[in-house]
Amino acid sequence: MTHAEEGVQSVGPGRREQLLTAAREVLAARGYERTTVSSIAGRAQVAQGTFYLYFPSKEALPGALAEQLAHALGEATDRAAEAGDALEEVVDALVEETWRAAADFRDVLIIANRGFELATWDEFTALTAPWREPLERLLRRFQSTGEVTKALDPEMTAFVLRDVLDRSMKAKVLFGQDQYAQATSTLVLRALAA
Repeated sequence: MTHAEEGVQSVGPGRREQLLTAAREVLAARGYERTTVSSIAGRAQVAQGTFYLYFPSKEALPGALAEQLAHALGEATDRAAEAGDALEEVVDALVEETWRAAADFRDVLIIANRGFELATWDEFTALTAPWREPLERLLRRFQSTGEVTKALDPEMTAFVLRDVLDRSMKAKVLFGQDQYAQATSTLVLRALAA
């Protein structure tokens, strides 16, 4: 008798993503507090036990969503890096791309943010790496051209820049505060300029 015939769900590389997609749908519709593992498994059309093969509990979802968001924001940063050769062009594109990526996560942005906030420093460092590392590369690039001051430590500045962009995207996407969000470009350019 095969595993499928015994009713055992196969563990495949796409199953985690399937569960996260289902979780996003349920979380967006019900909110975090009213979402259950059972409702996520039902939406994903898998046995409830399958959820536990990938996540120890519902409380692991904010971190998993934060990880997805960080990857999307890292890709947004890479797109912004290709927007031009001048720092001002790239920073403007970076802010816009950050907002776009965050808008794609509007349905679970607060929950993903909870994943960042509940993390220990080491977990936070790992979770944010997919976004911070492209920011660090961008800083190093413009340090090499002289547009960003060499006095800044690219690694620490990437942490701070990530935080500023995080606040900007939440102001824009969650609260509709365009003026606050737009001030980010000016602030970032002034802070980085050589």
